[in-house]
Amino acid sequence: MSDQRSIFDVHGPVQRHDTKDGSTTLFSENFQQYYHNPNGALSESELVFFSSNGLNQRIQASNGPIHIFEMGFGTGLNFLLAAHKMIEAGNSHALHFYSVEAYPITSELARGFTYPITWAKAELNTWLPKVFSGLNQGWNTFQPDASLPIYLHLYVGYLKDIQTQMKLNHPIDYYFHDAFSVEQNPECWTDEVFMCYLNWGHAESIISTYAAASRVRAAMAAADWKVFKAPGALGKREMTIACHPNSKAQPENLTPCPNERLKNRWFGGEWN
Repeated sequence: MSDQRSIFDVHGPVQRHDTKDGSTTLFSENFQQYYHNPNGALSESELVFFSSNGLNQRIQASNGPIHIFEMGFGTGLNFLLAAHKMIEAGNSHALHFYSVEAYPITSELARGFTYPITWAKAELNTWLPKVFSGLNQGWNTFQPDASLPIYLHLYVGYLKDIQTQMKLNHPIDYYFHDAFSVEQNPECWTDEVFMCYLNWGHAESIISTYAAASRVRAAMAAADWKVFKAPGALGKREMTIACHPNSKAQPENLTPCPNERLKNRWFGGEWN
């Protein structure tokens, strides 16, 4: 069934879809793409944004606050899952989750989301409808539960509007690059975007994305990230992990990409 348009939504209606693992995703009629893998929204988020990049271990270690930046808030699943994991692990440090979303959905649609998970706190089920019901253009900051140091900083608009203005109290640790595909949304997959990530991060920052296209990896390499192949989720052969160029850590079980060759292809104009 179709949801009503958000007051900010210029990309057309979306369709609710139940994925094969029992979790909800959406289908954008304009972009002609699912927000998540139709084989499993929850399963894909777990692998791409929490397992492959080492974030699960960082949450369990409870060794300091965690700062995440997500390109494409979408259904809000990744924020909800990060909050759940912090609570479940008993991690009392702060979680600051930054995200950008040009086309937020309605709270009515969010109320219909279901996930095959026992939330660490039952109230997590109510967070997203409240977030989507209280949005304004520009920055919106939420602390859904006053007893928990979990903060959502959601920018309603386009990344280009904040690329040179983003001010952070702490550099970003993990980037969730979860925009629509490079074919449908190329402006979110440029070297300028990944250079912003470099400037907002630190020596151990990590990017994770479901995408595996050479064009995506070349844009990351052109911004000096060290790019790696990782096993893909739910029928996808590969995904991509990128580490800060000054990182001392070598990711386990990942295959280095030919970074210099990719960089040369990018600057040689192959994708102009």
